[in-house]
Amino acid sequence: MFGVEAFVFEFSTLRKLVRKPIMVKDIFMRSDTLNRLGLYLSATLFLGVASFALVGFLLLATSPRDIGAFGVTIWFLALFALFTAAITLIRYNWKRRSVPEAHERLRLFQKSLRTAVIVSLFVTVGLAMQSLRMLSMGDIILFLLTLGIIELYFRTKRHD
Repeated sequence: MFGVEAFVFEFSTLRKLVRKPIMVKDIFMRSDTLNRLGLYLSATLFLGVASFALVGFLLLATSPRDIGAFGVTIWFLALFALFTAAITLIRYNWKRRSVPEAHERLRLFQKSLRTAVIVSLFVTVGLAMQSLRMLSMGDIILFLLTLGIIELYFRTKRHD
């Protein structure tokens, strides 16, 4: 009796796993969506490593007086890129296990990137304004409202 139940369980599990026939092109070629996702992930990782190196070098090897206004601007742009890449990769890795399909993973990456850009923009602009001693509570509220409106626009925008 135990052997028949095990066979039925294995057969039903196998049937669930093989819902469609496996094609040779599925084994040897990746889909366009997976190629695009791999490119986006690689570019994000490269951007994160490069911006980390730039921020680290400018932070440890120089001072704001030595690099001037242009160098400080480059430092804040590199910090923005570092925050964006880090938040995107962390958020994508956190949620990717729950999304089995390639096109859904691409959509998850795009959503993670959008959220990361908004959070990074808030943090970087806040740090830049604080370094210029121009940050007040009114500015923070106004900037949060602006970012909220941008996020609301992208969430309600229809994709054709």
